[in-house]
Amino acid sequence: MIITDIQATTLKGFKQWNYVRVLTDDGLIGLGEAHPGRGVVEFALRQLKPLLVGEDPRNIEPLYTRMLRPAGNRAGVALAAIAGVESALWDLRGKELGVPICDLLGGMYRERIRLYADVGHGKDKTDTPESWAARAREGVGDGYQAIKFDIDNSANELSQDAVNRELSTAEIEKMTALVAAAREAIGPGVDLCIDCHALYSVHSAIRLAKRFEAFNLMFLEDPVSNDNVEAMAKVTSSTSIPICTGEFIYRRDGFRELIQRQACDMLHVDVSATGGILEAKKIADLADLYTIPFAAHNITSPIGMTATAHVCAAVRNFFIMELPYHEHQTPWRWQLATAPEPLIQDNVFVVPRRPGLGVELNEEVARAHVAPGYGYFGETK
Repeated sequence: MIITDIQATTLKGFKQWNYVRVLTDDGLIGLGEAHPGRGVVEFALRQLKPLLVGEDPRNIEPLYTRMLRPAGNRAGVALAAIAGVESALWDLRGKELGVPICDLLGGMYRERIRLYADVGHGKDKTDTPESWAARAREGVGDGYQAIKFDIDNSANELSQDAVNRELSTAEIEKMTALVAAAREAIGPGVDLCIDCHALYSVHSAIRLAKRFEAFNLMFLEDPVSNDNVEAMAKVTSSTSIPICTGEFIYRRDGFRELIQRQACDMLHVDVSATGGILEAKKIADLADLYTIPFAAHNITSPIGMTATAHVCAAVRNFFIMELPYHEHQTPWRWQLATAPEPLIQDNVFVVPRRPGLGVELNEEVARAHVAPGYGYFGETK
């Protein structure tokens, strides 16, 4: 079996959703989703395709290593494209062997993947205690037992300096009121998470965490820049709230010091951005040596989410996976994936047991939402 072509396309969804297909001479096709963003499709076609055509697609890790070899391919757009191709190679291999991807990773610890619903900001995208309480009740009303809010930019009108990473006392007071309202709305039995998006100084992050300790958070995400291990470690050691980080960290190389120094309490790994399925599993396994839980960041469509779920099923230290739940999510997203049964059941993600990913793109739905300027997997625009 050899690779005969690499195809890619982009849909205009909640994000710019990027898909890759690997075609072979025996008719098998592998499907993968790369991290959302511009330039990913172009990179896959211009830079990765020449490295792959004519190669044996069963050599997944050697091909991954080949794609990484140029120095510029180890982060950002390049690594996102590589992750999409790598996932497609796993889908292809699973289809060839007639087994789901998680079986190829060593088997399943679990078939049902726990989710947290990322609700973003308050109802109607506003930031008042009332809107946060209303939005929290919506998430719980839909049955989710864990929700996440974005605290960053929720009190900008009270900021005294837009660029110095410091929070004013007034900002912290308002943010505390927002989280208090959400906690009161959902009660003590639902997990609550708060995302800072890496915007704050160590000083302000510690002040904020101290105020949030009363609300029994499941985790506080990215309170400071997640590539500054020393800063993250200082915040982690200062609070009883579990600190979660990692969505902007790439490959095992990027996670190594963070894990070895135990500078956070929980990893937040994005399969579609950090290099793909096997790389994410290796990061999880390294973290497991230090008994650090593995949480899965996810902003992809149901195709990429399924790839992430296969990793979550196959790693011992899995904790929870993200479900984008913002009000502006695309209403047709769950129609994108064809599967024999719903992927979300009773508010958990059920890992498909069909070969490969276990899902395919719904061609009719996908064609209807191709982003302007793109063709559908190489077709003329």
